[in-house]
Amino acid sequence: MIKEAIYHRIDSEYCYCTGEDSVTLRLRSAKNDLQSCSVLFGNRVYPKEEIPLTEVVMQKTASGTLFDYYEASVHPGFERMFYFFKISDGTETLWYYQSEFHSTGKAHRNRYYQLPFILREECYNVPGWAHKAVMYQIFPDSFATGKGEHKGLAAACAALEKGVRQKEREINTEFGISKTLHGGTFKGITENVQWLKGLGINCVYLNPVFAAVSYHKYDTNDYKHVDPCFGTDEEFRTLVSVLHDNGIRVILDGVFNHSGTGFFAWQDILKNQEKSTYRSWFYDITFPVKDWKSEYTCFAYVKSMPKLNLNDPDAASYFAEVGKYWICEYGVDGWRLDVANEVNKNFWRKFRNAVRSAKSDALLIAEVWEDAQNWQTYDLFDSAMNYRFTYACADFLAHRSIGAKEFGERFSDMLMRYPSPVSSVQMNLLDSHDVERFLYTCGGEVRRQKLAAAVQMTFPGMPSIFAGDERAMNGKTEAEYRLPFLWPKNIEQDKERDDMTNWYRTLIHLRHKKEALTSSSIAFHDVQNSSILAYTRGLDCDPVLVLINNDDAVQKGVLPFPLSAAIKEALIIPDGFTVDQILTLQTHKSDGSVTQQSQLPDCCVVLPPLSVCILQC
Repeated sequence: MIKEAIYHRIDSEYCYCTGEDSVTLRLRSAKNDLQSCSVLFGNRVYPKEEIPLTEVVMQKTASGTLFDYYEASVHPGFERMFYFFKISDGTETLWYYQSEFHSTGKAHRNRYYQLPFILREECYNVPGWAHKAVMYQIFPDSFATGKGEHKGLAAACAALEKGVRQKEREINTEFGISKTLHGGTFKGITENVQWLKGLGINCVYLNPVFAAVSYHKYDTNDYKHVDPCFGTDEEFRTLVSVLHDNGIRVILDGVFNHSGTGFFAWQDILKNQEKSTYRSWFYDITFPVKDWKSEYTCFAYVKSMPKLNLNDPDAASYFAEVGKYWICEYGVDGWRLDVANEVNKNFWRKFRNAVRSAKSDALLIAEVWEDAQNWQTYDLFDSAMNYRFTYACADFLAHRSIGAKEFGERFSDMLMRYPSPVSSVQMNLLDSHDVERFLYTCGGEVRRQKLAAAVQMTFPGMPSIFAGDERAMNGKTEAEYRLPFLWPKNIEQDKERDDMTNWYRTLIHLRHKKEALTSSSIAFHDVQNSSILAYTRGLDCDPVLVLINNDDAVQKGVLPFPLSAAIKEALIIPDGFTVDQILTLQTHKSDGSVTQQSQLPDCCVVLPPLSVCILQC
């Protein structure tokens, strides 16, 4: 047994509660090392010395790059619980508790792993609707100025062709100077709600909409009003209402790590210097503060965005109230929180409590580019922007630097980094307003983006489409990937874009239709071909089998189970796909001699180049 690989930790993704009588326990081991694993548990305050034990066999739920993960959900029937593990590699059987190996499971109850009390306040409570959400990210400046159009497109394209940087247009408002680049508006979004509904979108994430200076609006000047470049407060209210009427929830982008220099608290500091009531609302100011050459902490060294100090009680209360205000006043459904991992956790707990007091199923998503284990706990965020998913898709589908097996192992590791309720709503994105378009990553090959979209829509997590992905929009630079939306014009040149739109629509509606595709379970299959990704979704309901050929040529793969008779419905079948049942001769040896030969059915699948096959089994 490879003991150094065994791992468990209480109060973590290895031990968490989803209800007062529902505890999920995990144990990590070296890959392909253990033959069996079970958990034994009992009542830690049982009145007699001899405590009844319940044993539950744990299932291997994931196999990552280096480790296997065993899991069991138990329902103890009491609030105070101890537990320990029984593990065997077929040669050695050990008992594991308090991160130690023992030759027997008999010990005093206090020596085992302990759940002193299963508190309802510490149970994971991720909004149920998020598990079935398909998110659509809108950068308001770039989306639309009217129904099926963006009047800023021609000027933006002309600037790109000339290789010149477009200048922002300034508007004098009651909040100070505000700027727009392309001119997108709330009315433009409202007038195109049927586009979203037709795609199958049921959640919209809006980049910042509050009054700010720059066109991107990440330098907020007023947290209680929308930016006049986009429209009025009432037009925003109408937008939210129309989206809700069409079954689409609304997530706002909250920028609370820093403000703009027009924010009232910063303006008071400029006016009153050390005497300002708000001097402690900001980080590390060296007085006097006169202009951007002054010394003060800011976001990423951008002096137009001074960093807020949310450890200050008054500042924390103000911004927690802002989070609640937009839910109470406009009915929004949650927040995506900018630069979440640069803000202290105590503030986010305060923010969460304020928001959830206004709407119990409000969703909170953290912008964390790396592993977000420390930020997705029961008292912080429900989800995070899953850029690790982005990178894995790029490595497998675009760069082809890894094969299907490693891709599946990477994703399995991702799933096990978080409790299942959190993994199930990770914001799985291919691109965003901050990175190059995935089509650019694919070298402009639309068929590879189609494969990535299929993975995105059939994997556990909450798929997020950056507006324009479904129109095959391309781009490496900010000016390109934030280009105005390419609305259909019913012209010959649009055929490829229309085809991409129809592909996204098909996948999204399939995700809504099949319960298996919104479950939390996934099982990867080794088909003896590094170009073919094969996995089954929905192991507890009618499963869906997904097969993806990531090669430019026809590829064959061998599934380790019969398929022909198991197919209930062909959901997506590419031309040229075939299934052949084959018989594999297996030889079983004992003491070096052949003792038995048997023929077992396998299944050979043939997939055309760069294709997707989805089957209900």
